[in-house]
Amino acid sequence: MDAMSLGTVLLRWLRATSAGSSESPERDYLPELPAIEWVRAGAGGGDRSVSPAEFSAVLLRVARDGEPGLRAAAVDALGSAEARWWLAVDEALRERWWSAPRWSRSLAGDLADGEVEVLRLAVAGCHREGRIREAAVVRLADHTHPAALAVLALRTADWVAEVRQRARAAVDGWLSSSRGSLTQLTEMAFALRGRGQGAWLAERVEGVLRDLPLGGLEPLLAARDRRTRRAAYQAATTGGLLSVSRLITAAMKDDDLPIRSLCARGAVQAATDPAQLRGLLVSRTALVRAEALQAVTAVGDLGAAEAALPDRHPLVRAIAQAGLRRGGEDPAEFYRLLARREPPAPGVIAGLGETGDVEDAGLVRRWLAHPRARGRVEAVRALRRLGVIRSAELWPLLRDDSGAVTRQVVAALRHDIGALDPEVLEALLRPGNAPHVRFAGYRLLTLTNAWQRLDTNLRLIDDPDDRLRAGAQADISVWLNRQAATTYHGPSGDRAAELDKLIERARPILGEDEVRLLRFHAGLPHQAEL
Repeated sequence: MDAMSLGTVLLRWLRATSAGSSESPERDYLPELPAIEWVRAGAGGGDRSVSPAEFSAVLLRVARDGEPGLRAAAVDALGSAEARWWLAVDEALRERWWSAPRWSRSLAGDLADGEVEVLRLAVAGCHREGRIREAAVVRLADHTHPAALAVLALRTADWVAEVRQRARAAVDGWLSSSRGSLTQLTEMAFALRGRGQGAWLAERVEGVLRDLPLGGLEPLLAARDRRTRRAAYQAATTGGLLSVSRLITAAMKDDDLPIRSLCARGAVQAATDPAQLRGLLVSRTALVRAEALQAVTAVGDLGAAEAALPDRHPLVRAIAQAGLRRGGEDPAEFYRLLARREPPAPGVIAGLGETGDVEDAGLVRRWLAHPRARGRVEAVRALRRLGVIRSAELWPLLRDDSGAVTRQVVAALRHDIGALDPEVLEALLRPGNAPHVRFAGYRLLTLTNAWQRLDTNLRLIDDPDDRLRAGAQADISVWLNRQAATTYHGPSGDRAAELDKLIERARPILGEDEVRLLRFHAGLPHQAEL
């Protein structure tokens, strides 16, 4: 590309800037040249001990003074770097260019003459001066190296309109000529999408993907970046480019949930025989199992519906239950039979709570002693759904070994708080208990009444347990800010005396303002009045 492609005004500025470089008293302050292994490890964030800021400083020195092998290693490493690393290095380079004022002037002249290698163009494309970035973009448009494409992608979202327009024109030309894989450009596009000017590239790339044949999409379907793979699979499934077997493989094995779900839906739509989808019924992803089950039960496969009744996910169970009902069966009867086994799967207990009635409460209560924590959780939840909670039978579970069980018990008991024995709850708070047991007691005690809530919080305000201590301090502030003014009944005499002592003990933690407000709302005299 000749010099005039830069434009007369930009070319004049570059040459004028370069003219003063030899006489400039400014010096460059750059670090020592690194070993080639350091460059390879540091680029792209492979070595986490090397920050983008540190790498950027060294990169400037390598680009300016490195021997050919070192420069080639640096540009190749940048060409394979992840988009998130590029964004960080781009920002860091803009700051680091302040330490190389002399080279900035000299580089302006090189850009005007057009004899600049890719690595120097790449760092120039991340310069703090917009006119140098613009000139670098013009020169980068002639190169096919992945590092050049990464910088062009970055500059399509540049805050300077002239730079942005040049970069977009270059990227459009690259896309039109189909000079290489779209993988890196797509990854950069989605990384930039959240920026003020970043939507253009993402929309442009998505439009190109929609028109690509399967061969063009293949590298993107195997990309390391999940957003890139999602876009590729979206384009491939929308265009009907993938076979049912390949969609099923992706739905079962891809490590990205949206891709698994997308491919499951695609397989369901593409399958000519629902039997092809049976492999998806054992997927580890509930949405995939649900898609497949919906398809096979829609053609009356009651066997698949019955097999899915104990599923651990409520969506899959709901589809299985609906399939049986369409076939004239009552899913509750199946659950009752399964619940008598020793022990039933947790999904069976959950399903019985979803489909049974109050007469099933006895069968569910039996499994409050389920050997698995998930089974005990589902038993408590099922009793709640059936509306047959008995507070006394759940109290022992407040000391369960599983925090999931105690959380479910708290949710069940909070609506019958008046039936709880305060002494039982106080015992849960004792320091020797497990943290989740203590927290269960705290949650229930603070639900009883305003003064018990305040009393409990004040006692725990300096507790060794971080969760309880932070919760108590926060809850006192919440009560003062939102509920204290509508607490119309004061504490009893004994409670008032206890609160008086607790508030004074908490004064160093709460501060004078909160103490004054607490005493006011509790009807206690100010300390000066005592």
